[in-house]
Amino acid sequence: MKKRLFLSMLLAATIGVFSISCSSSDDGDGNGNGNGNGNGNGNGNTTSARYQHKVLIEDATGTWCQYCPRVSYAIQKSKENANHGNKVVAVAIHAGIPQYPDPMQIPAGVTLDNMFTQSYGLTGYPFGLINRTNKWTSPENNNLAQVFNAINQQGSMVGVKISSSLTTTGGTISASFKFSQGYENLKYTIYVIENGVVTPQSPQSNSTGYFDGAGANFVHNDVLRGVSGTATGNTLGSVTAGQEVVKGDQSITYTLFNNDLSKVEVVVFVTDSSGKVLNVQSAHANQTVEYQVLN
Repeated sequence: MKKRLFLSMLLAATIGVFSISCSSSDDGDGNGNGNGNGNGNGNGNTTSARYQHKVLIEDATGTWCQYCPRVSYAIQKSKENANHGNKVVAVAIHAGIPQYPDPMQIPAGVTLDNMFTQSYGLTGYPFGLINRTNKWTSPENNNLAQVFNAINQQGSMVGVKISSSLTTTGGTISASFKFSQGYENLKYTIYVIENGVVTPQSPQSNSTGYFDGAGANFVHNDVLRGVSGTATGNTLGSVTAGQEVVKGDQSITYTLFNNDLSKVEVVVFVTDSSGKVLNVQSAHANQTVEYQVLN
């Protein structure tokens, strides 16, 4: 009798554990793909954690480009938005042309510019690339919705943590990643950007005032100054649900326009096998930003 009672209790406990395990799984991948295999990169296994999802804007620009300041202006307006501004991360990637070199151009920026042309078919300036999936079709202050709509309010399945030890010439950056879903063939990218860079910008008159300030002392923000590792992404590989991956002490060097680390930020993002940005995070130099868990 005691043996039968014990077996019954054991069976009930097993069923209970199985039920809890099933209820903690999720059909969504946190990035609007519908299920664990919705983007073709997840393995379908999930955990319950969701992380604050942010949108990455990569702004292909040049000081010679008369229309490029309109993207800068639109990025500024999107960051000033009371509801979504803190979820927008921008990187301005400068490239010159033979007759008009750009003082903010770096070799990694040229590599990225070529990749955008070859992989995404983006030609002509200016253009902003949103999460490496969509071109910002009309980067004006009346089309900020395209940026904000790319933010998944339900969160991301990928969390990003950043810490750094930087000087005005370089240092190391540690990037950590947590995954609530399995993925294959991931890459991660680490940028260093600089704000408040004052250089001449080719002006374009506009009756709406979008380009006010373009000229000899135009203030450039989010300027790409360095990349750790490979500009087109470093191998992160395959991960499982619940896994944390730490890429510690990643070295980086750069040249700043201002001898001021308060104007320097680190940007880290993860891309899937199709090149889509799964999540992005930014942190000021020498400051730690922890995983931003939604639940």
